[in-house]
Amino acid sequence: MVRFLNRYETVTYEKLRAVADPVGAHVFSKVRLADVIPVNNSGISSEEFSYALKAHVDFLVTNEDQIPQFCVEFDGPSHRDPVQVRRDEIKNTLLDKFDMPYVRVNARYLEDKYRGLDLLTYFVDVWFLAIAFDDAQSAGSIPWDEPFDPTFIVTERLPDGRTWPYWLSLDLQLEIQKLHAAGRIAQRSPSHWIGEDQRSNLRCLAWLFIAEDSCVFIETGMRRHRFPAVCHSEVLSQLAVYDLYDAIRAALDGSSHPKSTEDIQLRLAHYEDSYSKCYSATCSFPITKKGEQAVTPNGP
Repeated sequence: MVRFLNRYETVTYEKLRAVADPVGAHVFSKVRLADVIPVNNSGISSEEFSYALKAHVDFLVTNEDQIPQFCVEFDGPSHRDPVQVRRDEIKNTLLDKFDMPYVRVNARYLEDKYRGLDLLTYFVDVWFLAIAFDDAQSAGSIPWDEPFDPTFIVTERLPDGRTWPYWLSLDLQLEIQKLHAAGRIAQRSPSHWIGEDQRSNLRCLAWLFIAEDSCVFIETGMRRHRFPAVCHSEVLSQLAVYDLYDAIRAALDGSSHPKSTEDIQLRLAHYEDSYSKCYSATCSFPITKKGEQAVTPNGP
């Protein structure tokens, strides 16, 4: 007998239910795409219309009134196949055209933990937190000009007595500041440059100077989502701190060698030439392309 959901899809479903159930939302699996978006007489191409009739979304989350909120797609290894890539692009296009939010996850979104929280749970939790924030703002409990920022939302008290803000990299940011205060690294906060590639995926370069003439840097990325409750570039910059912190520790204990200023210049130039910039935060020594005049950045 064939299982309706594979192992990772089952985990995805359970994690969605864990967030949706307490707020009265509902989770449905294997829903036909044409039942999620109004494709009839919509003016989409015949290829798109045919695809919508045959394809499904892995998971659909609705509110308590059964009104669709967003879709979740689990992308396993088969989604790297060119045929499947094309199908995913058609689905993304259709969801975009009809303003249906979606998030594409893989095993890392389910397994990797950041301050004890996996990324899928974080994304969905922030969605419903944003709704609760808007409701509170409409009721006058929160000032109308207060922006929604999950970084500063504090949850219930944890078993160890801490309250937990949704700032995924907070603990490591504090560790980096301690290293700077102890004189072991040259700056107290990382720098980031994040751009968008031709498929709208995010690419991140993050670096930190160990000394004035040597640094460590990492490169990472995040797949394309249409999920307005989450600022994806901000989340990616927080996730990059995890890899960067490992690189800092390796450089300090001698298991790897720091890079030169020229190395980070070349990588930054590559990012600036290859991707469309969408976010940057510079807290380091001047970094420029060769031949350009250095500009002293803001920050420590």
